[in-house]
Amino acid sequence: MDANGLRFWMLANEDDWALPGAPPQLHYDRERRSLRLASQRLGDPLGAPPGDDAEVEALSRLEQVPATVDGFGTWAYWDPLAEAIQVAWAGPGVLTLFKPPLSGTPTDLAVGHDGVLYVAMAGRLLLYDLHRLWRPVTLAAPGFDAWRLAADPRGGVWVLDRTHRRLARAQGLPLPERPYAAYAAQVFRPCPENPNPPRLTVLTDLTWPDDETPVAIDCSPQGQVAVLSWRTGQEALVRLLAPGNAEPLGWYKAVRLLGMQHPYSMAWAAEGHIAVLWAGTPAEAPVYPVDALPVGEESPAVLPVGDFYPLQQHDGGPFFNGVTLPPHYPTREAGTLAPRPLHRLSLPAFAPQGEATGRLPLDSGSPQTIWHRLYLEAHFPARGGIQVFLAATDDPLPPADPAQWHEHRFGPLFADSHRDRLPQGAWVSWPSELPFHPGLIRCPRRPGRAGLFTVLIQRSGRRVRTLRGRYLHVRVALQGDGRTTPELWALRAYGSRFSYVEHYLPALYHEDTFSPEADESLAPGESSTPADFLERFLGNMEGILTPLEDRIAASYLLTDPRTAPEEALAWLGSWIGVTLDTAYGPDRQRALIARAPELYRRRGTLAGLALALEVATGGGVSGGEIVIVEDWRLRRTFATILGAELSGAQDPLLAGLTVSGNSYVGDTLFLGDAAVLEEPARQEFLALFRVDQLADEGERATVQAFFDRLAHRVTVLVHQDVTPQDLGLIRRIVALETPAHVEVKVLEASMSLLVGLASLVGADTYLGRAEDGRLPGGPRPGEGRQRLPRSVGTAGGLSLGRPASLDPRLQGGALPATPMGIRPPQAHVAPVPPTPAGTPFVLDASGSWAPAGRRIVRYIWRRVE
Repeated sequence: MDANGLRFWMLANEDDWALPGAPPQLHYDRERRSLRLASQRLGDPLGAPPGDDAEVEALSRLEQVPATVDGFGTWAYWDPLAEAIQVAWAGPGVLTLFKPPLSGTPTDLAVGHDGVLYVAMAGRLLLYDLHRLWRPVTLAAPGFDAWRLAADPRGGVWVLDRTHRRLARAQGLPLPERPYAAYAAQVFRPCPENPNPPRLTVLTDLTWPDDETPVAIDCSPQGQVAVLSWRTGQEALVRLLAPGNAEPLGWYKAVRLLGMQHPYSMAWAAEGHIAVLWAGTPAEAPVYPVDALPVGEESPAVLPVGDFYPLQQHDGGPFFNGVTLPPHYPTREAGTLAPRPLHRLSLPAFAPQGEATGRLPLDSGSPQTIWHRLYLEAHFPARGGIQVFLAATDDPLPPADPAQWHEHRFGPLFADSHRDRLPQGAWVSWPSELPFHPGLIRCPRRPGRAGLFTVLIQRSGRRVRTLRGRYLHVRVALQGDGRTTPELWALRAYGSRFSYVEHYLPALYHEDTFSPEADESLAPGESSTPADFLERFLGNMEGILTPLEDRIAASYLLTDPRTAPEEALAWLGSWIGVTLDTAYGPDRQRALIARAPELYRRRGTLAGLALALEVATGGGVSGGEIVIVEDWRLRRTFATILGAELSGAQDPLLAGLTVSGNSYVGDTLFLGDAAVLEEPARQEFLALFRVDQLADEGERATVQAFFDRLAHRVTVLVHQDVTPQDLGLIRRIVALETPAHVEVKVLEASMSLLVGLASLVGADTYLGRAEDGRLPGGPRPGEGRQRLPRSVGTAGGLSLGRPASLDPRLQGGALPATPMGIRPPQAHVAPVPPTPAGTPFVLDASGSWAPAGRRIVRYIWRRVE
């Protein structure tokens, strides 16, 4: 509500707009939160259609076995000559991964997010562990023939049966194989032993119409499943799976791909965009926008986006099955199969114009409402513009008569609109008419091109231009040049009008022409009534004065750090003696000013130091990136060695612990509690070494001196992933907020749980990872790599902290034995004696060993430190 008591109604969100047309010419960009022209190809969407043998060509390409690529860029494919699955990578040559134990030719390969290679073969599903911790497993279901696969980011794969037109999902993994040994009777074991065994579940409720044939399936990194299907004599469809809590709920409304018949492969190109391959465009992959729409009978039609996705040296085969974006397509370079990523060529094309309507009319609640002023937050290219059509009625239904819709124009495309005597929006220098609001636009403001625009709502060409009615219906039309698009972030309409004429001038100047005479159209050369002209003329002044009055009335917002403009924060902080560090961002500056009174009350205390670091780092203390440890907590370590009673429930350090949290191996071997010492011996030992039982005065003085050295000491542990800039800021905050009698050390810590220094969970430490692998509230530490000992069925060790690779040469960074029984060479480097700096020395690897029948022809050296 503004200073005159006017309310406004706004259209800004995706749900506020209805996009008519099939396909719609406008698109709501969820990332930018703006309405813009749809990205569409100009002219003929796909060029010349294929010939009569297009279906035959597509059917032949459907029979090709898709290859698969992992997150490292290594790929696997079916070699019909070797009757085996081969893998290749950036290095020379190929490697036989394994020969499937099933007879026949695979129909699809897919590497999963769970480190398993899935193979559809002979109507069954074969699981091969890339870590080689268990032997291959075969899954099958009655009346189901596995044909195409799609890896699910939650684990497992989706399996498509083209013959029976059914969909299934494979989940679960076998337990790793281990040397057989019977468990003792007292050992607790789960029942069943494997709670998540491999299984193939057919989704019998998911069906296709009789005239549809599913031909491709893919799953996005976000878990959205899409299925491509053919229809007899019609364009292809894409169906998206509607997920449920346990099982899929069904299909969303199918999306019809305009101009596309018999595509033979499909892959997610980006979120909300599907790429397809077909014989009609051998040099490019058309990409279509698809959305999850409610289920309905009519299939919405979509055109390919205007961006160009070229195919270079494409051999005509289907997309690779992968776990990352962008998708890869097969190429033949020197006769060798290799994947190539599908990238967009920056040649944007947009629909030349498009319309959108407000999904619901703006309801003022009163039929006497005079709609006053319109504001737009928009961006216009050099040859772009927006037309806003308004109609006011006392009925919620929009008027069918085009004469009742009144046009308002915005943008440089309509710079000469004054010749048509149509109202044109004017650019406003403020980001928003709302006091001190930064605006919704997401691009720099430019006079006449980007920012806030306003116009007086009126009926051009009428004797009285006032627009009156309870409901305001809105329709917008965006226009561009085919290469650029205007963007509309928000539309706001104010009502009911605060008339300067009616409030400040005598009745002599008031309007005295009313309906139906006021609704008459003007003849050529005829002008509106004098009172109407005066109303609109004074409206120009009102449009300048009202925002000024609003800013004066809302000036209290300048004293609130949550709403004050960014440039006013330093001035506001000076009121209470807060000096803002240049390393603080705007959000941290606002938080510091808002919490300054609390900081002043707690300054000089541990809580004050923690609060200052919390504000300065944007939640570093609560998120676990910063841990503050009072050094006197180290007494817990010393108390453990001295044998203090750990079960004291009143001790804030111990809180009723019964087992020590520290283990010392060596001269002080204490590996826990009574598990090591028998109860009588334990009591005797603790009695001998209790602090209050020490008889020697020197020993008691030594203990007391140790305690004193830990007083007035604080250690601030900062996770090593914190940037150097933030680490420097933390050191400055610690120096400013710590009393002079307290010594503070700021140390970088690489571990989450510092046993022996800080091991009281929730008090002086934090748990390092949440279930999603990230620190709660903080950044994710770097993933280290470890190697486990060899396991049964494993040719090499298991590399942790990264996905599995198709190529076993990348497993654990070493060359394991190949599945064909050929042992890899063994590297051996002769020891290098100590050598002074600057003196050359020789690295000798002649002692390396090669298996029988092979020889080492080249040594590759790599500096690791």
